[in-house]
This record gives sequence, C-alpha cells and structure tokens, in this order.
Amino acid sequence: MNCMRVLVVDDNRDMVDGIAMLLEEIQLEVQVAYSAEQALALMEVSEFGLVLSDIRMPGMSGVELLKSVRGRWPMTKVVLLTAYGSVDSAVDAMRTGACDYLTKPFDNDELVGVVSRAITAGVPAGGFDVSAVVGEVAAAISADHLLPGLRAVLQVLLNATGADDGEIFLCEPDGGDPLLCVWAGPHGAALAERPRFAVNVGYPGIVAATGRPLVMRGGLADDPRYLRRAVVDAGIRSLAAVPLPDARGVLGSLHLMSRRDDFPVEHVLDLLERAALPLSTAIRAGLAALRQSVDSMCRGLEEGAPGQPQRVLLESMRQFAGAHHGSLAIIDPTTGSPSAVVSTGPVSLICKQAEAGAWAGCPSVSAAHGFVGDPGRRSWPECCRRSLPSRTASPCCLPMITNGRLYGIAVLDFGREGPANATGRLVPLLTMAQQAAVRLEAHHAGFLLDERPSGDIPPTFANLCPELELRCFGPFSVHQRGQEISAAAFTRNKAIVLLKLLALKAGAPSSRDVLIEQLWPDVDPHQGANRLHGVVHALRSVIEPHRKERQWLYVRNRGEVYYLDMNTPISIDVFRYKQLLDRSMRSPGAADIELALLEEAVALYGGDLFEDDPFAEWCEVERQELKERQVNALARLAQLHSAAGADERALDCLRRATRLSPFREELVFTKLELLSRVSGPAEALAAYDDFRRALETELDATPSEQLLVLRRRLQTASQRPASA
Repeated sequence: MNCMRVLVVDDNRDMVDGIAMLLEEIQLEVQVAYSAEQALALMEVSEFGLVLSDIRMPGMSGVELLKSVRGRWPMTKVVLLTAYGSVDSAVDAMRTGACDYLTKPFDNDELVGVVSRAITAGVPAGGFDVSAVVGEVAAAISADHLLPGLRAVLQVLLNATGADDGEIFLCEPDGGDPLLCVWAGPHGAALAERPRFAVNVGYPGIVAATGRPLVMRGGLADDPRYLRRAVVDAGIRSLAAVPLPDARGVLGSLHLMSRRDDFPVEHVLDLLERAALPLSTAIRAGLAALRQSVDSMCRGLEEGAPGQPQRVLLESMRQFAGAHHGSLAIIDPTTGSPSAVVSTGPVSLICKQAEAGAWAGCPSVSAAHGFVGDPGRRSWPECCRRSLPSRTASPCCLPMITNGRLYGIAVLDFGREGPANATGRLVPLLTMAQQAAVRLEAHHAGFLLDERPSGDIPPTFANLCPELELRCFGPFSVHQRGQEISAAAFTRNKAIVLLKLLALKAGAPSSRDVLIEQLWPDVDPHQGANRLHGVVHALRSVIEPHRKERQWLYVRNRGEVYYLDMNTPISIDVFRYKQLLDRSMRSPGAADIELALLEEAVALYGGDLFEDDPFAEWCEVERQELKERQVNALARLAQLHSAAGADERALDCLRRATRLSPFREELVFTKLELLSRVSGPAEALAAYDDFRRALETELDATPSEQLLVLRRRLQTASQRPASA
C-alpha cells in the first residue's frame, strides 16, 4: 500500500478512533478531526492525500466539506461515510467528485478495500479516470426517468472504457429472475435474443444468486456458464459483470462486453463496482416512485369502489409500457375468477382460463413471472394460444401477487407491430402490479394459489423423500437422507439457532441486520457481521452437499440477505403444516377432503415448536400461535368425525386438544358430552371432577355456569338406570 497521509473526519469519536487504528495497522499515516471545520483547519497546515468523512455532522456536512476540498485541494481524494444512504446524498457526492461512498455499518475488509482503491486510483492502463467516470454516471441517471437514464449510463460507460456493448439486468420483485432491461452497442439483437435467465443460470443468474462480480478476459466462448451463443458468434470475447446491490439482496447486474482479448477487465471491474452504487440508488428510487404512485391510485380499490381507480391504474400501466390498450381484473378470493374487469380497448383481454379461475399452469401466475408475447401465437405458451381472445396481437400479462395470493391481473396488448423492448419494462410493471396486490391485501383475502379442487396436494419434496429434513415440532432435529445429524456436528451453537430462524421463514429472506439482532442483540454491527459470516460458514459446512465447490444448495444469500431455497429437496414440517391447514380451510363443502388434510396436518405436530429451547423469546409468539392452530385443527377434526358417526375418533381428537389447552371450556364441554355418549355419564362425571380440581388448583377458579348445568344433567343421567 502506498504511503499516504489520511484524514478521518466524524463527530463520533469512537468511530474516528477505530478507523484510525485500523488504517495505521496497514501502514498509513492518519490524523483525525471531529468536525468538518476542524478538518479544514488541519488541511491548511498539512497535506493529505485522502479524506474519509462522515456525511451527517453538526455544522458543516460531509458533502459541504467535499466541495471545499475539491475547490481548494483538487488532488486530494475524498471518500464519504454515512448511515443515511439516499439517492440525493449519493448522487450529490458523486457529482461533486467523491472518490467513493461507503454506507454504515461496514466491516473492516470493506473499509480497507475502499481505501486501497482510493489510494491506487488514477489513470492507469485502462485509459480512464475512474472517479471522473463515476461522476458522469451519477450525473446521467434519473430516478424520475429510469429507463432513459439507464441507457445514458451505459453510453457513458461505453465511451469511457471502449467496450463494444453494455447491458443492465433487473431482477423481478422478491428476488425473481433477472430480465434484460436496457442495452447499448451494435449487438443489441444478439443480446435481446435471450432476455430472461433463471436465478443461478448464466452470467446474469449467477451474479444475481451470488451477489459477486464475474469477469472473463478473452475466451468467453469457452466458458460453459455463458449461455448466449448469438453474443459469442458476434465476436464478443471479454466481459465484466457486477451486481447492483440492495439492502434486501441484489437488484440486478451491470455488464460491459468487448471483442478484444486484452480488454482491461480488472480496471473496468473497479469502475463498474463503484458506478453500481449511484446506479442502484437511482433504480431503488425509481421503483419506489412507481410504488408510491400505485399507492395513491389504489385508495379507491381498497375502499371497495374498483371502477375508476381500476381504470386509472390500468391506464398508468398502459402508458408506462407503451401498449395500445389493456384490461385489468380484480380476482374473487373464493372462486379465483374475475369479479370486476375494466378495459381501455374495444374488448376485454382477460383470457378464458382466467375467467374460469383456472390458474394452474398459467405461465404468468404460476411463478409470478409475468409474460410478454411476440406478434403471432407460435411462440406463446399453449394455454395462452388457446385462451387469449382472438383479437390479442402481442400480450403482456402482469399478475398482482403477494404472499402466495392472487389479487388481480392486468393484460396489455402492444398491437401487431409488437412490443419495443417490452421485457425491459417488465420489472417496473411487475413492481407496480405487486404493489397493487400489497395495497389490496389489507382489505381482500386474495385467492390462494396452488389450490386443487380435488383436494389433492401437489407433490413437494416433503413427499418425495427429501434430502434435507428440518423437524421443528418437538425437539429440533436435522435429518439428511433419513439420518439424523448430531448437534455435535455443528461446531458453533449459533449455527443451529440460525437454521431455526431460517426454517421459520421457509424461504422468505432475512436481512443480515435482522439476523444479527436476533442472534446477538447486544453486539455492535461490525462484530455481529463477522460473527454471522462465521456462523453461516459453520452451518453450510454441515448441511451443504457441494461444500468443496462452494455451490450452496440450501442456505442461499443475495448480498446481505439470507434464506433457505425451498425449490430444493428440503422439507420443513412447520411449512408443510401451515400449507395443509390453509388448504383445509379452503375446502368448504368437501368434508372428506378437509378431513384428510387436517389428519395429515395434526400428525406433523410432534410437540411444541422447538421444545429443546423452551425459553427462547424470539420464537415464543410463533410457538403459541402454532399451538392454538393445532387445538383448533383438532377441534374441527372432532366435528368432522362426529358428523360422520365416528365418535371414538372425535373423542380422541378432543382429548388431544384439551391436553394442549386444558382450560378451554368449550372444548371441555364438548368432550364431556361426547364422553357421556361413548362411555357413559359416570365416566364423564369423573372427567368433570378432574377438570374442576385442576381449575381450582392451577387457576383458583370454578367451572362456568354452562359446565355446572352439564354436570347436573350428567348426574341425572347416571342415576336413571338405578331408579329404573
């Protein structure tokens, strides 16, 4: 590392002193200042090569300090640190000439990496000044005009680096597939030939899944991970790709490509990693603005007056997409079919399959992907060719889905000339559709997807001998290929706790900060991040089958977000239990189906949640809710068995329910009535006396009047044979 004097500026003395100690360990000469004013005074008498400054400080801010430094000491580089990352501050900093931008909390390696880049940055063999280009990128982007701004960013990068082509992928909402959003360069047709990649497939999918950059200098054609043959055939030889970071994972990726074997990918990678920050903040802001606009349009939908707000939302989506016309349907939560439809064209575009509420196999709804079809039906999925109205020329279907429930669907038509880069608009459009579902969720039940009218549950890995099985009911246990993994195999105790936390989320993401707070509530973020990294490694070293290749099957992360991949051979009893109970509630009038679902569900309940950790406060609410659901499920099973004349089975269910909730009097009442019918009033009276004693001993209470009346009735019935 070059010898350079560094000035660290922050009103937080502990932060300043900690950074100074770290930089001194890597042989840098460091001075500190506790305000921007003090920093300027020090710079008057000493020369510094680098200034690290917090943005928010009393008095002069870090951005104001940056402007002063750039004006008076133009050769001094400035890195800004802040816990308040925002579009305005990031873009302002880059435009004013900040060398880099780092968001708190950051770990030691991140800080050292930023400082190292700042010290070595300049105009090396790559032929461009990284800081200057990043400033141009920041000036080019616009959250208000997202897609044109992204195209302008690509042009800036192509001009600076001499790359032949550039492209930006954005991920679907909730970490879905990366889709080609914008591109620039002469090989656009080759790039657009494959605009969608599954997560962890191809370069865009790998970057989205791992949150790490990919580079290839020459030899791109020989890399089996690169799946776009048309691009290789166009002569592209080198590529640099970086993730667009987000607090919840990865927004997408930024790629530059060249026909040259000597393309300076390392220097280009440095540029792309730094340009990704203002780019990501602008994308987040642009998508947030779309969500806010949907919020304002959905107020009438929430209030149960869908007509005009529905039309306004549809028209907004149509204009954003550049479509000719469209239709929007609100879905009935019971039937799954449209309950209200509006259209901007001469006819409704809602397909026959949607009108019938038959969503199984729908390419738009099944994975919440959305669908864009080219003119002519040959390339459309079979169900779309059969179901969409005959006048539909080039459709775009946008499902309104959140938390596994469908609230509506919008269908746009681009006409016979086809869409102009409709895939590029698909992520913003899906964001709008999802936000509409979020707003409707508070007032409508939504239609539960994956519903089977026959009551059959679709095959899951839980049914198909899972490779990894997590049993959360009763003492927590982990089974791999049917064999239990000993707790001693986990070298760190927190690895088991982390697995429990992820199991309860059942595929939903958990941020690094939330996990740190749950695992080590009293530890500072830096130390917690290091600990979490070690615990994740310890967990993966036990349960992951491809550890040597570092290909994570189960415990996945996208940036700072961690989750269990449920699209793998994994079974979690709690997840399966909830699925079964939810489906049983949606089987009205089909008692045999409901009974089968409930029987399978209650059999999974092998004890209270995580019985091996009875004092864990972080899962206590979930534990009690699951116990309550089990009691209710057993009570409902008793009703179904009793209605079918199976009183013995009904009584067994009630006994199990009252063991879990011994003082729930409506269950006790029903059990005593049934016990009298099955075994006679004398046994029911004995059970009543047991209940009364427990109630008095444990709660210092007496039975309700309803139970006292039942007791008198049982006494009368028990005496009747003797009097006869």
